[in-house]
Amino acid sequence: MKLRTLDCKNCAAPLRQEGEKLVCRACGSVFEIPRDASDIEYYRTINAEDYIRLELAKSLLALENSYKTQEQISKEKREQEYAARRKRLVKVLGIVILVECLSTIFFYILGGVLFFGAYSIRNKRQKAQETTVEAVWDPGYRVTPSDLENDTEFWDYINSGIIKDTREGYDSRGSVIYSSDEIWGVNTDPEMIYRCLITENKCNALYVIFKVTYENIDGSTKEMYYCCAAENIKVDEKGNIVYDGFKVMETDTYDLDFRADTDLDNIYEKYINGNEYDDDRYVFEF
Repeated sequence: MKLRTLDCKNCAAPLRQEGEKLVCRACGSVFEIPRDASDIEYYRTINAEDYIRLELAKSLLALENSYKTQEQISKEKREQEYAARRKRLVKVLGIVILVECLSTIFFYILGGVLFFGAYSIRNKRQKAQETTVEAVWDPGYRVTPSDLENDTEFWDYINSGIIKDTREGYDSRGSVIYSSDEIWGVNTDPEMIYRCLITENKCNALYVIFKVTYENIDGSTKEMYYCCAAENIKVDEKGNIVYDGFKVMETDTYDLDFRADTDLDNIYEKYINGNEYDDDRYVFEF
């Protein structure tokens, strides 16, 4: 290490060392401390312990990073092996469950085929026995409005007989309600406002809706409705209509005093529009 005179290059005044810098007391200039190869070797010698510690720290850090890298690689490899094992296990379980489900479905289908086959054979044998023992005429089920019109007696009763029976159903004065305050009567024939034939597979029914005008002794009137139905309509071997007879159909707004309904929509909803999504249901309005 060489000895040097430390003077300011600007004013030639002496310099003093402050940390790693040289500062001029006169003009305040700041300079770097000049170093040569001998200076570097000197500082390396006196700081050998620091260099050794630094190199050791670098080596330890490199070893730690290498260990972490190897550990991470091993961990990822183990996770991949576990994932592959789980995947194989899930596949095996899926195949087992699928085979079990298919076996169950197969046995259910086989049982259903055997059951319905036996049921069909039994029905065929039963029908064959019935046909052999006694020839029974099978009544017509899918009745049409033309079938009704061909039965003159039945047709006349639909058009006028029900109205006549309705009027005769009241007392001789045509009154339906008696009280100290009011007397309601039916002085005009009910008006037929709707009729239709509804067929549902082996069931036929004719619905007829009437409007009835009631008159009070004070001259006020009230309009109400009632629905008559002939159910289980069939055509016999002679072509005549066979049915259970006409009856009044009641709803939750049916008034027993007036023997009629206050809400026409209730009648349509319950008897005409009911089960409208049935594939076997047909409505013939006429």
